[in-house]
Amino acid sequence: MKTRVLVLCLVMVFVGALVFGAGQKESTATNDETITLRFAWWGGDSRHEAYMAAAERYMELNPNVKIVSEYGGWDGYREKLYTQLAGGNAPHVFQNHYTWLAEQAAWSGAEVVKDLQQYSEIIDLSIFPDGLLDEFVIHNDQLLALPSSVNTDALVANKAVLDKIGFDYDQKWSFDDFFAFSEKLKAVDSSLYFENGMAASDIHMYWFLAYMVQKTGLPFATDYTLSYDEATVTEAFRFLEKYFASGVVEPLGTLELYTGNYPQNPKWVNGETGVLFGMLSTLENYVNAMGDYKDDATVIRLPIMEGAKDPYYQTKVGQIFSIAASVEDAEAMEAAKFINWMNTDEEAGVLLKLSRGIPVSEKQNQALSEAGLLSPLVMQAMEYANEAGAGIGQGTLIRNNEISRIGADMISSVAFGQSTPEEAAKEYIKLVNRKLQELKTAQQ
Repeated sequence: MKTRVLVLCLVMVFVGALVFGAGQKESTATNDETITLRFAWWGGDSRHEAYMAAAERYMELNPNVKIVSEYGGWDGYREKLYTQLAGGNAPHVFQNHYTWLAEQAAWSGAEVVKDLQQYSEIIDLSIFPDGLLDEFVIHNDQLLALPSSVNTDALVANKAVLDKIGFDYDQKWSFDDFFAFSEKLKAVDSSLYFENGMAASDIHMYWFLAYMVQKTGLPFATDYTLSYDEATVTEAFRFLEKYFASGVVEPLGTLELYTGNYPQNPKWVNGETGVLFGMLSTLENYVNAMGDYKDDATVIRLPIMEGAKDPYYQTKVGQIFSIAASVEDAEAMEAAKFINWMNTDEEAGVLLKLSRGIPVSEKQNQALSEAGLLSPLVMQAMEYANEAGAGIGQGTLIRNNEISRIGADMISSVAFGQSTPEEAAKEYIKLVNRKLQELKTAQQ
C-alpha cells in the first residue's frame, strides 16, 4: 500500500477500546518487586525532556517500575546499540530505525529483538492503519518494532534571513534554485548562507540520492546493483561540486563539526543561514535553537526538479521502539506495556508533544489539538509532504555503514577538490557495487 495512502488514513483511524480499559493504563503486577527498565533513544533537548517527563509519569502510575533513561545524539547511536545487542546487554526498550530491521532480522540467525506479536494481548494494534506495520516493521513475519509516529522530511526557514531577498515562501523550487537563492543572499551580505548544511554522510543520503531518484525515478539499488548509470552519478556530483564552490553552505570541514547536531551551528543560532533540512520530529528542536529568531521560523517546500520522475521524499514511520531479545519475560511484558502506554495514552501523547513526529494514535492527536500543541509548522510541513506525493525514499541499503562511508568519502573528495565529479562517479559506482554484491552474497 502506498505510504501516502497510509498517512491519509491516519486522520480516519478509529481507536477502539484499549486493552487496559478506559483511563490510565497501569501495570497489572500484583507483587511489590521492582521492575527496572532501561529506556534508550536519540534526539535533541526537546525530545529528551519529553521522554523523561513521560517516563517519570509512567513510574508515578506504576510504582513498582523504575525506568532508567539512556539518551544522546544521533551520532554513534547505531554503533553503540549494535555493540550492546551483540553483547546481550542492550536496553530493554530502545529506539530503533526501520531501515535497520532487515539486517537485525537476519543477524547470523540469532534473535536480537523480540517479536512483539507475542504481546498482542498487551499492545493495542488497532491504532495502526492497514499496511503500515507490514510495510515498515514486519520482517520474516515478525513484528520487530512498534511505530509511535509518522515522519517526513522538512525544511525550516528563517524569515529574517530570506526576507532580505524577497523570498516567496509558498513557491515550488528545484535543485538549480539553491544557486540562485544563494547568489541573491551573497549580494546582500557575503557572510550569509542559503542553507545551514549537513555532514557528507547526510548529504549522501538526502540531497545526493534525492537528485538521482528525481532524475531517474529509480531506487538506490536494483537486485543489489546500483540503479544509476555513470552519467547520472556524475551529474549529481557536479551539483555538489557547485553547491560547495558557490557557497550555498559553509565549507564541508565546518559542517562536519556539527554532525548530528546541526541546529547548534552558530550560523543557524545567530540568524546567518536561511534554511535547515530536518524531519517533522526535529522541527521543534530546530526552531528552539533559533533563539532571538524563533518567531521568524517557517517551513518551505522541499526541492523537486522540473520533470522529476519521482519526488524521492517519503512519509514513513517516525520513531519506532523495540524490545531486546535478551530481556527476561517479566521485564519484556512491562516493556511492552510501557511502549503501548506511550503510543495510546492521551496524557502520554500530551507529555511527548511532537518530539517524535505526528502520533499514529488519532486519540493522541486529538489530545494534542485540544492542548494547543499541534504546531502549525509541523502541520504545514506535513501538507507539503502530502502534496509532493509518495516518493521512493532511501530504502535500507544506502544506510549500510560501509556504503555510507563510501558516499561520504567521495563527496568529501569532490568538496575539497581532490577528485573531479567524473572521477568520483567512477570510483563511487565501483565501490558501491562491490559492497552491494557482498551484501547479496551474505543474504544467500
